[in-house]
Amino acid sequence: MNDLIKAFGPASNDMQLICFPFAGGYSTSFRPLYEHLKADCDMLAIEPPGHGTNQMDLVDDFETLVGMYQTALEPKLTRPFVLFGYSMGGMVAYRMAQKLEKAGIYPKAVIISAIQPPDIKRKKVSHYDDDAFLDHIIQLGGMPDELVRNREVMDYFLPSFRADYRALESFLHTDHTLVSSPVYILNGDKDEKCMQDAHGWKKWVREAEFHSFEGGHMFLLSQTKQISALIRSIIAAAGQPQK
Repeated sequence: MNDLIKAFGPASNDMQLICFPFAGGYSTSFRPLYEHLKADCDMLAIEPPGHGTNQMDLVDDFETLVGMYQTALEPKLTRPFVLFGYSMGGMVAYRMAQKLEKAGIYPKAVIISAIQPPDIKRKKVSHYDDDAFLDHIIQLGGMPDELVRNREVMDYFLPSFRADYRALESFLHTDHTLVSSPVYILNGDKDEKCMQDAHGWKKWVREAEFHSFEGGHMFLLSQTKQISALIRSIIAAAGQPQK
């Protein structure tokens, strides 16, 4: 299967929530969030090439990925929608919002989580040897201990992680078009770099609202209920269509 987009549950007339995963993640990463939000929206999630059930070759170029996602998404954007991106997915959501708005397609909201603003120069790590690269990923948190201890499984996922990191590192912030849709910036209060630079997003969007949650970089995994409550309120504020 090569599906780039996975739908959770049957389609309805509700607003769509379109989710872009963190590096190494895929659609299943958003299953816990769906369990809290399934009564409030239709959830779609990206299944990146070479991740989960998508058997396409891995892609390690950021703009190529965004272009692929845009092509796959546009036919599905037939009613109001919200973009939600986490870590690497947050930058994808930002870039997707720029590109969609240029095409005359406006999200009701854009939720950008756990990622520094696009002008920040990030440390490059994709060239690290396997041990050092895995250590970096583990230090971000969110990896179950039993997975961390299973080097064979970690090695299996290593190519997809490395491809995603290469893709994010290939991102060049050359398009400074402001995002017009309302933007919500979410961070973990112990994610020092993202918290320190969070308000730098104000330069790149017309309207920004900032929220912090208890936790580090992967607060999505520990604060699912709280994040769901915020997303529910964002959907309500965006004017969920009547069923």
